[in-house]
Amino acid sequence: MSILHSWLGLAFLTCVPPDGERIDMAEDAKLFIPSGWHSREGKVDILLHLHGTPTVTEPALVTVGWNAVLVSFNRNGLSAAYSKPFTDPTLFPRLIDETVKAVAARRSAALNVGNVVVSSFSAGFGGVREMLKTPASFDRIDAIVLADSLYCGYAGDPIEKRVDPDLMNGFERYAREAAEGRKAMIVTHSAQVPPGYGSTTETADDLIKVAAVTPEMVDIDWGDSLRQTRRAAKGRFQVLGFSGEGPEDHMRHLRRIAEVWRRLPDSIPGGR
Repeated sequence: MSILHSWLGLAFLTCVPPDGERIDMAEDAKLFIPSGWHSREGKVDILLHLHGTPTVTEPALVTVGWNAVLVSFNRNGLSAAYSKPFTDPTLFPRLIDETVKAVAARRSAALNVGNVVVSSFSAGFGGVREMLKTPASFDRIDAIVLADSLYCGYAGDPIEKRVDPDLMNGFERYAREAAEGRKAMIVTHSAQVPPGYGSTTETADDLIKVAAVTPEMVDIDWGDSLRQTRRAAKGRFQVLGFSGEGPEDHMRHLRRIAEVWRRLPDSIPGGR
């Protein structure tokens, strides 16, 4: 589910492509190895991003300065377009393994997987939700970033607006792990109110409750008409709330994804 329909498109968010190698992978995923990337003690740190054109996410990775490679996974459609492929529990580990092998082949070196960050924008959360259902994948993911990217159906009477606990289960467990410092998780939300299902604000509220943290109201101008209105943080769990109810407000969370990624702990991407 997502309030932003695919016809709005992401292609207009273009930047000059940064230097690096680009490799086609399984399921139409795209691997980007930035120029100057080097292994960290024989390991490859991987950023897997769901729903966001590489013309935005590749420059964002370079801007952040992580010594990591980027795997972009894009589909046309709403969250089902992302959840369906990842109902195959082997897809996530295959993408990780294929990434390491592709990088190793181009460096003529034996490499292993390092830290893994899974990031999503908008409808991409559907794939993340499926990954978290598999214990091995849950354990393998070191950090999750949800950029205005967690919607949820309601349980029971929709008037009560109670997000479905079955759909939130994996995210709730991950939020607890992050709050206790074993994982890292950043959730951003706009103020959009989608028709008939839980907004990114409502799902963020659910995770805040699960993490047992009290949000604080703030007023921070991020530029580009993106204004932060609240923050909640405990351990390595963070929620960043923003104003804005329109499609353009939603898209700003993708345009500023580098600044969201940068708020992950330095130890997560590794080897800067």
